[in-house]
Amino acid sequence: MPMADRSSDIAAPPVMANLVAETHSRRGPPIGWAPPSRHPVASLRATVTAMAQLQLLVDDLDRLFELATAAPDIAMSRHVPRVYAEAGVDWRRWATPEFATRFNGLMIRGRDEVGQVFAACFPSTEILEQWLALARPGDLLITHHPIDVRNGHPDGRWAEGFVPIGSRHLAAITGRGLSVYAVHAPMDTSLEVGTAAAIVEALGGTVCGRFWPYGNGFAGLLCRVPPLSSAELVGAARRIFKVDLVEVAGPQRAVIERIAVVGGIGDRVSEMTAAEELGAQAWLTGEIHVRIEGEYGRRKHADVRDFADRTTMTLVGVSHAASEQLVLRTQLTRWLAARHGLSPLLLDEPRWWR
Repeated sequence: MPMADRSSDIAAPPVMANLVAETHSRRGPPIGWAPPSRHPVASLRATVTAMAQLQLLVDDLDRLFELATAAPDIAMSRHVPRVYAEAGVDWRRWATPEFATRFNGLMIRGRDEVGQVFAACFPSTEILEQWLALARPGDLLITHHPIDVRNGHPDGRWAEGFVPIGSRHLAAITGRGLSVYAVHAPMDTSLEVGTAAAIVEALGGTVCGRFWPYGNGFAGLLCRVPPLSSAELVGAARRIFKVDLVEVAGPQRAVIERIAVVGGIGDRVSEMTAAEELGAQAWLTGEIHVRIEGEYGRRKHADVRDFADRTTMTLVGVSHAASEQLVLRTQLTRWLAARHGLSPLLLDEPRWWR
């Protein structure tokens, strides 16, 4: 997910003014349907059969995301030091030397043998509580973000933005020999295990363009999809991302065949414009409005609101965490099974919008 120091919210034009949509497609489930999980997280521990050596798994993940040649993470190299400094925590005491340089990869090293892999978008308080209730010494948590981010809610609530892992949780992780691997920009741009690539796959789309240069690649993908309406796209988004609240702005369209997708924050007007110029008829992202307190966030909110008044695209937001949880549930899960015989346990945020 492309990140900025602050971000913005969206107010929609009259046609779909600031809509929190709960629309189902009435034609059944051609796009994005999946059966609901029947396994409470607490019961999944019994399914573990495979073991892995931490370093072998880390080396393979590093190769997948090309961390050896990647520049330091464009966003996290700024935000991680800042939020821990504000909290008065010396993050370098527990971070691996590689993470302290790259801001991607193995962040906290635990025991050498991994019994179970877990995966989640953010290391939020709620996710860490779930993980620590289930984890045994040596277990590994793979996250997209190395720190939490709270970007507000479509009902108008604003939030504080980036939040570090708390001292109590850090002590529990390090004290129990647990490991944390976080990969941000390289997962946003990967075409094999990537936040945008996973969305295109779930839509049944075919990539036909790229936008939003980010890190060593592009965070945004333009894809062709079987024709559907704006309302059907909203219904598909609810099924794909397993969310009830979907934020929508811009005009409703009877036919959409080209969708611009980007995981996480999608409130940069210059990239929305670029996608529209490439022929996008809809914009599907985590957050079309990022409600982070402060002058910068308020200004960006106004910019996106103005763009929504004039765009021809339907703008759809499914929440930051849900948009990036998808790749963990699909592409990363398949990759871990194929490469290492591992079945990760997915930890969902109890509240996607925060």
